[in-house]
Amino acid sequence: KQLGTAHYVYPCAKHTRWEHSVGVMHLAGNFIETLRHPNMFENCCDNKDQQCVMLAGLCHDLGHGPFSHLWENFVSEAKPGNQWRHEKSSIDMLDYIIQDNNL
Repeated sequence: KQLGTAHYVYPCAKHTRWEHSVGVMHLAGNFIETLRHPNMFENCCDNKDQQCVMLAGLCHDLGHGPFSHLWENFVSEAKPGNQWRHEKSSIDMLDYIIQDNNL
């Protein structure tokens, strides 16, 4: 869950990583739409750019471990000096998906 351990305090709260990522994708799309408005930066990007930004929003948290950011703290305490970060894991996972599926 995106709420990490807050789920234990607020068991009825529902905000999964999927819901979070879909929301980020939606907001990223809105952001690009705003940039593309004639009064802003009308020719800053095209539909393909917008799709790429939305896809990045959808995939931005692929590399999270269990309990979200608490996992990063656990890894650093369990193995001092380890430089594991979910952002790097997200990139590695997406690269693997692209390569494995010949995209």
